[in-house]
Amino acid sequence: MKPRIGITTFSDSKPRSAYAAVSEQYIHSVAAAGGLPVMLPPAAPAADCSAYLDSLEGILFTGGPDVGSVFFGQEPTRQVTKTCLARDDFELALFKQAHERGMPVMGICRGHQLINIAMGGDLLQDIHASLPAAGGHKQETETMDEPYHHVDILDEKSRIFAAFGERRIWTNSFHHQAVGKLAPGLRATARSPDGVLEAYEDDGTGSFILCVQFHPEGLTRRFPVFVRLFGEFVAAAGAWRT
Repeated sequence: MKPRIGITTFSDSKPRSAYAAVSEQYIHSVAAAGGLPVMLPPAAPAADCSAYLDSLEGILFTGGPDVGSVFFGQEPTRQVTKTCLARDDFELALFKQAHERGMPVMGICRGHQLINIAMGGDLLQDIHASLPAAGGHKQETETMDEPYHHVDILDEKSRIFAAFGERRIWTNSFHHQAVGKLAPGLRATARSPDGVLEAYEDDGTGSFILCVQFHPEGLTRRFPVFVRLFGEFVAAAGAWRT
């Protein structure tokens, strides 16, 4: 049976109603890697996390608005303009319970930041306010499949290196925040040339964690090599259940 991968969603308000939504690119990428995508509501009660997790083998935490700075003990800076505390509450609880079970998780962009916060790390609330010499990290394109800057892989024993087999890759980039202090139990595995953290994973003492700041789901159709990153996660989810 294909590993069932929960994919977090967001609330998308339209004139007639609000919808639970997520980019179809996440769905395609999980399916292309051999997983069975399962959509999760954007702000379910934390009490329901256990019931959702009972039916899944892995959780993919997706992109979206900034995580509320209250969750890492800071006041928001003026560059932080959109948050969703209800989504934060649900996803933080979902990660905590998944991690307690040892369930594999993957985080992309916001998800990459949220998991670091959940484990005790923090964020740079705005890259260029914190690192004035940093390069571009928020491209403006009509599609998400346009490479924008390099990412340097730090460790040939990492999962991101296993996926790509190269020490430098081209990625897209759509974020103004970044991981600041990396939480205990995590190790940095990739950075952009200006030093911004682009990937981390568990340090080998806990359950499977694979997180990236860029958006590989936006690149999987044009550059199928990015499916391999999802393949690392889906394979871990399958092994976890068995």
